[in-house]
Amino acid sequence: MNAADNARVCSSLQWVIGRLFELLGGWVERIDDPADAVWLAALSRHLGSHVAVFAELMPDAVLLANECAVAPAGSALVDALGELTDTSDPVGVATALIGQLTRECNEVLNDCVSHADGSLQRAVEFLMIGLASAETNVFKPVAKAAETFRMVAPVV
Repeated sequence: MNAADNARVCSSLQWVIGRLFELLGGWVERIDDPADAVWLAALSRHLGSHVAVFAELMPDAVLLANECAVAPAGSALVDALGELTDTSDPVGVATALIGQLTRECNEVLNDCVSHADGSLQRAVEFLMIGLASAETNVFKPVAKAAETFRMVAPVV
């Protein structure tokens, strides 16, 4: 990948992840199941933290100003976000969107060259670790623990 391609990928990922952060965070209050709500909130927060990571990876070069503009690039996930109309099942929609983001991250990793795109590669790999945790609902046991220990009053 050359510097312009790298900037475009960072820009697109930053936009997509930022949009998912906004959407998923906004859906949390619509969920009745506490475990699902915690899962979605944790996933949203995780994605939000990665927006800053990809922002820091953007090259600081006047010649790449157009490539560094945070904007979506053509991808299936961008199309899915644009066509998103039915959000009656926020957890199901979030799961599908995370699956698509994972596939697109795999495509980015396939295009990365380790000696030239190491920073982008590491950022995408760390993002994918969190996405793998989200896909297996690793965040859900936290809510279950809160329900289990509800009777314990905080010490003031």
